Amino acid sequence: MTDHSPSQARSGLLLEAFQEIGRSLEIGRTADTILAGLRHVLPACDRATLCAVDLGGKTVLCRRMRGRDSGSADSSPSSPPDLAPGGITRRVLDSGRPELLEVTGGEAASDPELSAGSRAAVATPLLGAGGRRVGALIAESADSGAFSERDRAALASYAAGAAPALERILFYEKAVEGRELVSEMEVAGKVLQDLLPHECPVLEGMEVAAAYEPCSQVGGDYYDLIPLGEDRWGFAMADVAGKGIPAALLVAALHASVFSLAKSSLTLRVIVGRTNQLLYESVGETRYATFFFGLLDVPLRRLIHINAGHPPPILVRAGGEVEMIHASGLPLGLFPAPRYFEEVIQLDDGDLLAFYTDGITESADRRGDLFGRDRLAEVLRRERDLGTPAAEVCDSVLKAARRFRKGAPDDDQTVVVIRAD
Repeated sequence: MTDHSPSQARSGLLLEAFQEIGRSLEIGRTADTILAGLRHVLPACDRATLCAVDLGGKTVLCRRMRGRDSGSADSSPSSPPDLAPGGITRRVLDSGRPELLEVTGGEAASDPELSAGSRAAVATPLLGAGGRRVGALIAESADSGAFSERDRAALASYAAGAAPALERILFYEKAVEGRELVSEMEVAGKVLQDLLPHECPVLEGMEVAAAYEPCSQVGGDYYDLIPLGEDRWGFAMADVAGKGIPAALLVAALHASVFSLAKSSLTLRVIVGRTNQLLYESVGETRYATFFFGLLDVPLRRLIHINAGHPPPILVRAGGEVEMIHASGLPLGLFPAPRYFEEVIQLDDGDLLAFYTDGITESADRRGDLFGRDRLAEVLRRERDLGTPAAEVCDSVLKAARRFRKGAPDDDQTVVVIRAD
């Protein structure tokens, strides 16, 4: 039986909201959609404001509000006001961090962005690629103590999923102003690349690197490294079926959902199970994703993971032995409640662990032969024996696949490598 608990119902509505957020290239409509989805994140919110700024982070382009007594409204359709010095929007944009506060009468009066009837507020910046400030979200309540630290984290997670849609619009408008010919596909591709980590973390006793080569169309590759504290990291990799705008929207929704669930201190089975349920209940039967999610404990050099139909990671031991870490579960979105089981990878000195998407192994030459896992494993074993740094191992994998197919890739290609020093 499918569990339709309130939290899971809200998660399904959130995924639908994320998909809707990415459908428009009009900033006001997108802002309205973001504000509408906010009610599923912070039920106690009775007044919300979204302020979008230009790529320089200084000029207000749009300010939309969803108030206690009305729907969404533009505070100044023709000329949005500048950011108030010392106001809550300016503070979170300057700091780049969310803010939670209890509001006294004096504070509300001194901050023109807060309603006189508000007794609690929480705000967060909307951060694009590389921490670029593209806007801010503010939620208010007439009830004192309505928001908690957990609400602040939830709002930040929601903002992380919504920000790419705003950033996409800003890049699109900039291109149009410059009279450049830009398609929605190109813009979606730019946003998808911005969702991927721009640099890998520095881990004690380990070296981590990644490389990504997109195909000519917008594909569905995604990976992320999520800091969880205490030298632990969530590692996610997925490949969404299909290409184009639908795949891009699903990747953005998946990215936001996994980030939020991973930050909630849930077990791996719950994270993967809920992510599967979100996809199953919110998208069509033809949409699915292969998915790998693990918890990397850096001091123990241990990766506890679940593989939902993703290509098997390849582990090259220090002695040269090659292990294929095969999938133990079905891809996400195909069935309502498949069973998933945790497995463990223990890394030792000199081991090399590689994750990849099937765009690499399914690269075909002119005769139709595939690059395959055996060729990939041979590249990894050779580079491990040579002591090649992780970043150069990633480059070697992409170069080997490129030489084999002798042409542009038909699918996105992603590889992530972990070396145990």
